[in-house]
Amino acid sequence: MHSTALVTGAARGIGRSVADTLEAKGIRVLRPGRRELDLAAPESVAAYLTSHDEAVDILVLNAGINDPQPLQELSQENWSSTQQVNVTSNLLLLQGLLPRMVAARYGRVVAVSSVYAHRARLGRVAYSASKASIEEVVRSVAVEYGPFGVLANCVAPGFVLTDLTYQNNDAQQLQALAERIPVGRLAEPEEIALFISWLVSAENSYITGQSIAIDGGFLCV
Repeated sequence: MHSTALVTGAARGIGRSVADTLEAKGIRVLRPGRRELDLAAPESVAAYLTSHDEAVDILVLNAGINDPQPLQELSQENWSSTQQVNVTSNLLLLQGLLPRMVAARYGRVVAVSSVYAHRARLGRVAYSASKASIEEVVRSVAVEYGPFGVLANCVAPGFVLTDLTYQNNDAQQLQALAERIPVGRLAEPEEIALFISWLVSAENSYITGQSIAIDGGFLCV
């Protein structure tokens, strides 16, 4: 079976590792940049779906934004933009691509969530709410589209050595985070990518509707 995958946010971090890993397995990977697919703009998502009408049987919803602000300082703009990128645009992509999976009677969806869908952290109210929301969207996909051969899951990474992590944490904070993780370190993007590549493969024939933490044991403590 010749698969085509769409990976959002594939320019760096986890998304790039996922795209590279899938390509190494012989899968054709679409890696739209922001000029081609701007998740902050619903009209851009609609235009992308119209201009790319090929079958896509693997969808990895990885792109996201995280602009920390304490709850009392949280602006409407911050809240709205976070929900737009992390939830609404993903929903639009699902609405556009799921019918193609139904037609093929096969599809795999993975959304990259976060441990902060399950645990609060100062300043992450908008981000945590968006990740909890996308997990519920994916569970709905699992229920509605399971009869058509579509499996949908989330992975919830803990602390991963990506540009976003470096952007939101200084060296002292990164060390403090590592000390809170039972395995004693942050994850490499490739470690997340390898598991995602399995979840979207034909080897996964029964796992659906789950949010699977890849966090070095962080949620256990």
